[in-house]
Amino acid sequence: MSIHSENPFNSRLQKYYLTPELNQRVNLTCHLIQNSEQLLLILAESGYGKTALLNQLKRIAKTQYEHWWIYKHTSTPAISPETFISKILAAFNVRHDGKPMQALQDSLRNHIAATRYNGQLPVILVDDAHKLPLATLKFIIELSMQGEPLTRMRVVLFCEPQISSILATPEFKIVHDTLVHNLDIPPFSKTQVRDYLQFYIKNSNYRNNHPFTSEVIKKIYKESEGVPGEINHHAGRILHQFGEQHVTQPSLSYSKLRWGLPIVIILLSVAGIIYLKYPILFKNQPVNIVVADIKTNENLSEHVELAEPVVIPTMMVPVLPPTDLIATDLPVTTKVTQPSSIRNEIWLKEQNSKHYTLQVLGAYDKTVLNKFIEKHELSDIAMYKTSFQGRSWYVLLYGNYSNYSQATTALAQLSEPLRESTKPWIRTFGSIQKRLK
Repeated sequence: MSIHSENPFNSRLQKYYLTPELNQRVNLTCHLIQNSEQLLLILAESGYGKTALLNQLKRIAKTQYEHWWIYKHTSTPAISPETFISKILAAFNVRHDGKPMQALQDSLRNHIAATRYNGQLPVILVDDAHKLPLATLKFIIELSMQGEPLTRMRVVLFCEPQISSILATPEFKIVHDTLVHNLDIPPFSKTQVRDYLQFYIKNSNYRNNHPFTSEVIKKIYKESEGVPGEINHHAGRILHQFGEQHVTQPSLSYSKLRWGLPIVIILLSVAGIIYLKYPILFKNQPVNIVVADIKTNENLSEHVELAEPVVIPTMMVPVLPPTDLIATDLPVTTKVTQPSSIRNEIWLKEQNSKHYTLQVLGAYDKTVLNKFIEKHELSDIAMYKTSFQGRSWYVLLYGNYSNYSQATTALAQLSEPLRESTKPWIRTFGSIQKRLK
């Protein structure tokens, strides 16, 4: 049976090997996205793992930065600024067909502001940014650096170092006058190459039988120079050759079955012969049963207490007098959600941290939220107070859902005017509880 049916070094596998150096860069990137307006460049040659790092950031954001609204873009030389804007607007679920360029830009800026106003942080992760046309690259950079602060997006460009020459041209003067943060992706050391190989084979068919001896690892390190893409190439080739030359050994359970079954058959045959020749050995002998004369203790009842019957108290339900059930003449009013029905911080802290809710709206003025609740006739809501840009900030939440799928369904069922005006988003109660501590 061949063992080369899988390649654990396939770049499509959802695993990421973190060296201390890579971990430091991941943490710094997350910190800069969250707390800085700087343009961020991740610079590395092809094969160093830029795309893998980008995907790792997305996985981290999903669990640790769920308020990030992430748009991942894979660059091509043919994408125009108009096409790029249209793609982002489509991700925002905004209609944009047939609009001129200026209208597209205005619409994008407005939706960025609405998203940030609602407590989310729009982030663009651009893979292979060095492949973009200059006009598109310039527009993306301007999204990060120009306009009112609330209309800007965080931008991270994953690109080859050659982009530095592009950004040095006069067309990108905006970059010359602004602080840009550059991060590199270092190659692996010899020890890290060994650990990298072990990391990817430990859960594969090769975990107990692989060709990566010390000499082979040394050769891979020398040929790859510690570049992950080259390591994957050489390791995959070596595994393929190894798989063609070796077959897996029969499993232990198979070996036991192969040798154990004949033994069981022989033992059963011997037992059958003995039964035929000496049947008396298998007959049941009569057994004399001795019944002891057990005297009942006449005073036993004196030592046994009867269990008292369980008495269920009767619940008295107050009965309203008939006069209380007669409706009085009151003016007809529209249904308004009363403040007492809005759950508060105490309720939020008691919820399952893994459950989901919808953040509908945030505002500096609490009365804005009360009017919004009245307008849309919302129930099953909660509100809490936090701070934003140094001022009191009130956040309106809707619903409680045990899993992400239920929250997604609830989000889709909200009225279209509500969704379009506030851009509600899904978050966990755990993330809210952290803000309340």
